[in-house]
Amino acid sequence: MARKRAEKKSKKSYKRYVSSHNSVIFLILIIVTLVVLFIFISANDHGNEEFDLADSDGRWLFALDTSTAQVGSIQEYSTGYIPTLVIIDINGNIVHCDPGVHTKTQLMESVQSAQNPSPGENLGSAPDFTLQTFDGAIFKLSENIGKVVILDLMAVRCPPCAQQMPELYKLKKELGNTIIILSIDVDAAYGLETEAQVRNAYGEYIRD
Repeated sequence: MARKRAEKKSKKSYKRYVSSHNSVIFLILIIVTLVVLFIFISANDHGNEEFDLADSDGRWLFALDTSTAQVGSIQEYSTGYIPTLVIIDINGNIVHCDPGVHTKTQLMESVQSAQNPSPGENLGSAPDFTLQTFDGAIFKLSENIGKVVILDLMAVRCPPCAQQMPELYKLKKELGNTIIILSIDVDAAYGLETEAQVRNAYGEYIRD
C-alpha cells in the first residue's frame, strides 16, 4: 500500500516536473522570439531614420515623364532600354549613360567622377528638362548645377527596374544628401502608367 502511494506520489512529482520544464522551455522560446523581433524592428527603424535624415537637396525624388518633357525619349537620355541610369556631374555634364541593372559598387566609380570631374572626360552637356515630382515640387535640372544628379529612367512594368531599386537605395543610404536621385517613369509620357501605379510598386522608396 505504501509502495503504491509512493509510486503515485512519484508520478505526480514527475508530471509536475515535466509540466514545469515545458513551461520554462516555452517561456524561453517566447523571450527569444521577442528579442529577435525587437532587434529586427529596431534595425529597420534605424535604417529608415538614416534615410529620412537627408535634406530636401538629397531626397530620392520620383516623377512621371510627360509628352512635352520626354526625358526618357531616345533623343534625350534613353538608349531605348530601361532601366537606363544617367549620372550628371556637378558641372551639368553627363559622365555615365548606360542601360541595364547596375550594382551600387558599379555606380560608385561614376558618382566619384561626377563629384570630381576631369575636363573633357564626359559625354557632353545634360539636356535640361522640368518635371513635377511626387511631393508637388518642380524639378528643373539646370537649377541643380553643383550637385551630382542620378536619373533613373524606369517604368513599373519593367522587372529589371525593380531589381535596380535596391541598389539605388544602397547608394543613397551611403552617400546621403551628396547626391540627388530622380526616378522618372518614362511610360507615363505615353499615358501608360500613373503615379498611383508607381507608388504601389515602389512606395517603400518614396518619401514625400
